Amino acid sequence: MSYLNLAVDVSSLPNGRYRVRLSSPVGEASADVDSPLSQPEIERFLSILGRSPRVSKAEENAAARDLGARLFNFLIHGSDDTSAVYVASLERAGSAGLRLRLNVENAGDLRTLAWEYIRDPQRDYLALSRLTPVVRYTPLVTVRPPAKIDYPLRVLVMISAPKDFPELDVEGEWRRLNEATADLQRRGMMILERLDSATLIALQRRLRSGEYHIFHYIGHSDYDETSKQGVVVFESEADESKAQVISGAALGRELGEETSLRLVVLNSCHSATRPDTDALAGISSSLVVRGIPAVVAMQFNITDNAAQAFAEEFYRALAEMLPIDTAISEARRAIANRVQNIEWATPVLFMRSDSGVLFTSTTDTETRPGMATVGEPVRRNPLLYAGIAAIALVALVVLVLTIRQQPEPPPLTPTLLPTETSDPATLPDLQIGNMRISPRRPAPGQIFILSITLTNAGLADSGAFSWSWDASPTLLDALEGRVDNIPPGASKNISFPYSYGWWGEFNTLMNIDVDSEIGESEERNNRRPFVITLDRELPFDVDFSLLPNNTLVEPPFRLGGDDFFPWNLDFMVGNLAAPACLDAPLDLIETTDGDVILTPGADTVAACVDQPLTITIIRGPVGDAQIEVVPLESGTATLRLYSNPTTGDAIFTSEPIAVTAGEPILLGATDGVDRQIRRIEISVEGQPVQLTRLVLLPVIENP
Repeated sequence: MSYLNLAVDVSSLPNGRYRVRLSSPVGEASADVDSPLSQPEIERFLSILGRSPRVSKAEENAAARDLGARLFNFLIHGSDDTSAVYVASLERAGSAGLRLRLNVENAGDLRTLAWEYIRDPQRDYLALSRLTPVVRYTPLVTVRPPAKIDYPLRVLVMISAPKDFPELDVEGEWRRLNEATADLQRRGMMILERLDSATLIALQRRLRSGEYHIFHYIGHSDYDETSKQGVVVFESEADESKAQVISGAALGRELGEETSLRLVVLNSCHSATRPDTDALAGISSSLVVRGIPAVVAMQFNITDNAAQAFAEEFYRALAEMLPIDTAISEARRAIANRVQNIEWATPVLFMRSDSGVLFTSTTDTETRPGMATVGEPVRRNPLLYAGIAAIALVALVVLVLTIRQQPEPPPLTPTLLPTETSDPATLPDLQIGNMRISPRRPAPGQIFILSITLTNAGLADSGAFSWSWDASPTLLDALEGRVDNIPPGASKNISFPYSYGWWGEFNTLMNIDVDSEIGESEERNNRRPFVITLDRELPFDVDFSLLPNNTLVEPPFRLGGDDFFPWNLDFMVGNLAAPACLDAPLDLIETTDGDVILTPGADTVAACVDQPLTITIIRGPVGDAQIEVVPLESGTATLRLYSNPTTGDAIFTSEPIAVTAGEPILLGATDGVDRQIRRIEISVEGQPVQLTRLVLLPVIENP
């Protein structure tokens, strides 16, 4: 991507207001505006988005959208001039993309906000699009140029785990990092080297002994209130079981000496924290000011699934020599698409490179290992090249002798490679034809089949190309695939299953030749929107034998915290009034009758076993609910319905209902009242809840 830049500078003013300055390809504008948030609101947003303490997915999602809208209005809608500059910059950038470069060094209390959630209501979250990456930018005089490298990219991974600090799953993080980059390592595009001795002197010696392009740190980091500096937790040289706190400035001095280094990744909590008194005292800023072109840090704790999704796509994009901000955008999308929660905004990119290009190949014509036609990585070996040359010479002699003895061959059969001509009249022309689904108006949670016809209206074979389908403006690249070839005048049909977890209309988008692999006479017809409408009169029947990603459950299955988030459902043990059980595990297990049920895991602590099972309806509300449970023992069951996803009194409480061991019972409000339900609590006296079925009914719309 060759982005245009929209530079946004935020500075606090003595009168409590803020000055927002925009510098863009179409001109400059500024506005003096009030703060978008009070100090208590800032603390509330940071608490919710940082998951401390944990809240429901509904509240997380609502907080992210609310914060994103406020930040966008603050930065863009401060005046007519700033709004006009933003809109005109998007139009000028077009398909090249517009990079949002934020400088919040002088933004006072607003500096600590999660700016990556900026949300344009017309485009959704800017940082989730590869066309509008969001980076933190520090303007400095000197800029270290892109490193010219031979493959593989060399990554030095330091793992720090002193015993006198809270234990981290560093071995798990090392394993997940290797799993995420396994394909790149196999193809010779990347090498990970582990530095177990996490001392400053060990780092100094390793950097002196080899050339590295990326430094990846796994361990603790924070902001020290006493010294007013960002710190990382290394190990003591005298006793590696003891911690040694290293300032960000000290780390910057050491890494800044490594002239080949272009990127630092800090996979540690609070590594993006910026102190109020000295913006360059933060770890990330200390590294950037020492000449490191880019630093990726985590502004909140990140879960294992999100970290692995991020690392896999991030390092893959870097190995393909994409700009660092493009790589970040791709990694964010991977978290949004796979983990499907708000953690995509946790990584923060601090950048001083003007173009975002960190690495370039040593020669313009060099073939990447990943693009080679053989499975082994490409290695430069003089003896190997000499051998290949000798073999080629022998083959040439044999070929000449053979040609002299053979009659002239018939004309070659045309291949399926795309044409090289630039004449539009002889190029392929891919078009997206009919798009239809069956059933035409599915219910939430119901699998439907989307069928799409692709046609080549040109006069040449298309050759191979990729396609992708965006299920919504936020669920990008939900499905993707590849077509080998479409002959001229021919069509090919592709189809795939999908399901949504809510009622309403979904604006989908079909994309073909997404990697621009073929030349066409007309490329403007390579994208086509398609609206899918779910029937608002049909119930949402949740069957626990199927996950929202359309895979069948193979019990026993430990439920992840976000597995049902695509269907706007969050399950937890206990409630926010008794939060000690919120992290209790939930399992999908199979009964003797073959039913799949949702229940607390067998390893749940005793105090949480008989707590209520809470269902939060994230996107809500629903008008009614029917719940089927199978009790382990005879007793009573109670159902409570709430209009608030987190707090408040119940709007319906059932009388205790007698239940018999092993016999399913249906719970629900049977009075026919249409309610605004956002939370459901199910209790079965003295035993864990075994939920077999959940049916949600839509709110009855007023005629």
